[in-house]
Amino acid sequence: MPSVARPKPKAVAIDDKIRTVIFDLDGTIYDKRGLAARMVSRLWWCLPLLMAERFARRNAHYVQFASEEEFFDFFFVTMARGHWWGPRIAEKWYHLVYLPTMVRLIRRYHRIRPEARTLLRLCRKRGLQTAIYSDYGSVIEKLEALNIEYAQFDLLVSAPQLGALKPSEPSARRVLELLQADPKTTLFVGDRDDKDGATARAVGAEFLLIN
Repeated sequence: MPSVARPKPKAVAIDDKIRTVIFDLDGTIYDKRGLAARMVSRLWWCLPLLMAERFARRNAHYVQFASEEEFFDFFFVTMARGHWWGPRIAEKWYHLVYLPTMVRLIRRYHRIRPEARTLLRLCRKRGLQTAIYSDYGSVIEKLEALNIEYAQFDLLVSAPQLGALKPSEPSARRVLELLQADPKTTLFVGDRDDKDGATARAVGAEFLLIN
C-alpha cells in the first residue's frame, strides 16, 4: 500500500520584539475537530445538560463578573433555568462528568498541533515568557492528556477564574498583570479571531491565528 505524505506544518515565526506569548488551549494547542461530536456520543444520556451548558456559555459571554464564584453562580443558575435540575446538580455534572469526559477524549483522540509544538519550542529556545489562557477549566489535566509539561508555562489560568469569558478586556489585562507583561511586547495565539484576536486587540497586543 503506498504511503501517504503528511502535510508539513506551516512555518511560524515570532517577531523579535515579543517577550511574552499567551496561548489559548482548546483548538489552539490541539486540534479539537471531532471533540464536540465525541462528547455528544459519550454523553448522549445527558444531552439536555450538554445543551444547557452551551446555552449558559453563550449567555455568559460579554458579561464581566467580580469573581470566579460570581461567574459560576450565574453559569449554573442559567444551566438550571427551565429544567428539573437545580444549580447544584448542574455544578456537580459540570465538574464531575463534563470536564473529566472532555479530558479523557482529548487523551485518547487528540494530539498537539504541529504549529503549536513549533511555537512552544521557539519560545523555549528564545527564553520567552509563556502562559495558557483558556475559556475552559481543567487546564493542567488537558495538558497532561496531551503529554505537555505544564511546568514549562509561567502562568496557567482559565477565563472563569478571572470573572469573564473571552473577549474580556479586564480579564486580559489581569493576565498581563499576573505576568508583569507589556502588551506591546505580548503575542496572543488562538484559533478564533472573534475571541482570541478580539482579546489581543482589546489590550493592544499582537495576535497570531492558528486554524
